[in-house]
Amino acid sequence: MGAGVTTPRLPGDQAATLRERVRDGLARPTTDALVVLAVLVSVVLLAVELTLPLDDPRLPGVALAGELLTGLFAVELLLRFWVAPRKLRFFATWWIDILAVLPFARPARLFRLLRVLRLVRAGVLLDRRLRWHAVRGRDGAHQLALIGSLATALVLVATFLLSSVEPGALHATDRALWFAVYMLLSGEPIGGEPTTVGGRFVTLGLMFGGLSFFGVFVGTVSAWMTARLSTELGMTEHDLEDVYDHVVVCGWNRSGPTLVRELFSHRDPSSTVVLVTEGERPSDLPVDVLDPQRFFHLQGDWTRTDVLRRAQIAAARQAILLTDHTIHRSDQDRDARTVLAALTIEKMAPRIYTIAEVTSEDTATHLEHAHIEEVVVGDWYAGMILGTAARNPGISRVLDEVLSHSHGNSFHTVRVPASWAGRPVHAVREELQSAHEATLISLHSGT
Repeated sequence: MGAGVTTPRLPGDQAATLRERVRDGLARPTTDALVVLAVLVSVVLLAVELTLPLDDPRLPGVALAGELLTGLFAVELLLRFWVAPRKLRFFATWWIDILAVLPFARPARLFRLLRVLRLVRAGVLLDRRLRWHAVRGRDGAHQLALIGSLATALVLVATFLLSSVEPGALHATDRALWFAVYMLLSGEPIGGEPTTVGGRFVTLGLMFGGLSFFGVFVGTVSAWMTARLSTELGMTEHDLEDVYDHVVVCGWNRSGPTLVRELFSHRDPSSTVVLVTEGERPSDLPVDVLDPQRFFHLQGDWTRTDVLRRAQIAAARQAILLTDHTIHRSDQDRDARTVLAALTIEKMAPRIYTIAEVTSEDTATHLEHAHIEEVVVGDWYAGMILGTAARNPGISRVLDEVLSHSHGNSFHTVRVPASWAGRPVHAVREELQSAHEATLISLHSGT
């Protein structure tokens, strides 16, 4: 049949849960951008609040706006805690943000400086987003963004502390600000010297902070230059620790870009993909459709259990094994590696849904006997499509649409709701057509 169907939403279909939708929303670039903007506004409000006199009539309004933003940050952290798969890991990751929203010391103005710690949060978000654009040549931008946010936070905290504890010239906020900037950059007190013990400790902290930031800055630039020369890119195991319910793609060939585009179709925005290749990151990856929050590359031999474990194979929902062409091997060797990887994956994750591509029908038979769910013989399908197109002119245009999930009509497999059990096929077909504008193609049993 040359018919396709649009995406049906059946009563018993397994839709995304509220937790998954919240997790997807928190991972969107728009959310990160709004958080960074809110952090900047919050810090500006804090600066205004701490510089206004206590009897200024504008102070209550500024303080209220800051508290409202703090409440929004608290709600966001609660949502992140709710969707976090590992609660202890959540506290280890977000402890700075938790400190910034704690209400234990609201009456003390100096303790409100904890809100400046949100600048670290903004730097982390920028680091996470800009890291992805390293593919396009800005390898060091994410580290510089993080360093800049940390330096800004240090300067602001030092400014507010100096203006609070110093009785002399540094009591003025503008003088304290320039003193902190010069101190961080030069390591010497320029524009005055602190006279109190607290001011001297702040100056000492600025001195060590300046030396540390200078060292990190030099190291970052050096690493950036090295990365530009070697173009070595990859994700770390730390990035993969919280990945679950994802798709693991092993190997790479010319069908890889099309596969990735389909996995990141706009109709399935929640897909997370971990690509495992023996070589470096493929140069033909369709970076225009990839989401840096939902795509990870891991370099290693995907027939080894330790590499599959790093890819969190036990937590994955699907594994796709491509006939690997990144390293020169015979077709027989490629199929042998596919069989080995498939059997290893089934042993490590018995409930995973495995799809394997092979070059030989004999190999496909072996995989089917091993209960691999889907086996695709690429050359056989290509021959069948060519033969069908020869017998039925124009059929290739139909296949172009129904085989793609990214546009037009397409095939979908859905579970039959329990309420439909025992109903005649023609009744189900009519309901699908009338309620969902979907065409019933076939019924089959199994997973």
